[in-house]
Amino acid sequence: MTNGSDRKIRIGIIGASADTWAWASAAHVPALKSLPEYELVAVASRNQANADAAAKVHGIPHAYGDYLEMVRRPDLDMICVSTSSVHHHALVMPAIEAGKHVFCEWPFGTNMQESLAMRDFARQRGVRTLVGLQTRYAPIVRYVRDLIANGYIGKLWSVNFDRANDQTAQKSVTREYYEFLERANAGLRILVGHSLDTLAAYVGELADLQSYCEVEMNEITLATGETVPLTHRDHILVQGRLGGGAVFSSLLKQNSPTYKPFHLEISGSKGALIITTGEDLLPAARHPGVPFELTLLGTPGHGQPFERMDVPAHYRLVPDATPAGQPVDVAHMYRHFAEALAKDEPCDTDFDHAVMRHRLLETIQDSADAGARRTFTAQRD
Repeated sequence: MTNGSDRKIRIGIIGASADTWAWASAAHVPALKSLPEYELVAVASRNQANADAAAKVHGIPHAYGDYLEMVRRPDLDMICVSTSSVHHHALVMPAIEAGKHVFCEWPFGTNMQESLAMRDFARQRGVRTLVGLQTRYAPIVRYVRDLIANGYIGKLWSVNFDRANDQTAQKSVTREYYEFLERANAGLRILVGHSLDTLAAYVGELADLQSYCEVEMNEITLATGETVPLTHRDHILVQGRLGGGAVFSSLLKQNSPTYKPFHLEISGSKGALIITTGEDLLPAARHPGVPFELTLLGTPGHGQPFERMDVPAHYRLVPDATPAGQPVDVAHMYRHFAEALAKDEPCDTDFDHAVMRHRLLETIQDSADAGARRTFTAQRD
């Protein structure tokens, strides 16, 4: 279906490779292939050999060593840009110019200037957009949001959120990955961006905050044996109030050993909810944007024990054929986009939403730099 029709959304992807562990290959390709609304038509890579290999592994009909050639295909409706954020602006702008709908991975741009340029150009060209903040579409997020809205915990009093992505286990990295971490400001833009967007989906947006952004792991070893400095903020503490008045605290750690990499407690006047991971997850399972096996615990009254709560089956809105793990949240995101496109309605996580999320990150950084409290207004321009 495209623009309200029953035709499938024909999509070309940039970033999928023959390496099935890579994010685009492990999450986007199986998600798209499981959804009847989409047809994965083409893949583009850095060179023709890589594109051919990816097409063969994933069963994609057409392969391009020149992404501009793929973008200009008249029969494509949408381009998926699932690459490092340092390439987003250069890849997204030609897709918009070609009049395609565009998915862009998160972080959206490497800075606000790039983010605004992509958003404004998409508006000008009248294309529909989607950004990779897929965790908010997860069944457990939507279920908890409904529990809160239906009064399970009463009036929301407080939220405490701890999230860790332990990269201390990475004894060495490639120079390319090191440069990406630094240029993308990975701790703030990736970890905090994903985490606080998910939190907003659970309990609503921040209204005022004070933050501390620190560099604790200040060097890393490259695969060549060279030791290089790390300057991106890897420990971020944010505290303040939500829009409804509840107090809030969150410690987000990019480089720190941890036992439970995701732990969220939501307390209210009647009861409380806890969303938490299993203990001692392997480092590869801790990355932001990657779904965990989360456990939901709830108590409907003060003084009563917490009990495990299962997410009702009807919160899963994607086919049973969608592979478990990473593809599930991504498939929910794509299904939401297809429904919004068919109804000619706004998508929750479009480029306007991405700019708003980047503004929150700038507010957090500004608060830390100034050592002062800051207000935040969660609205689209």
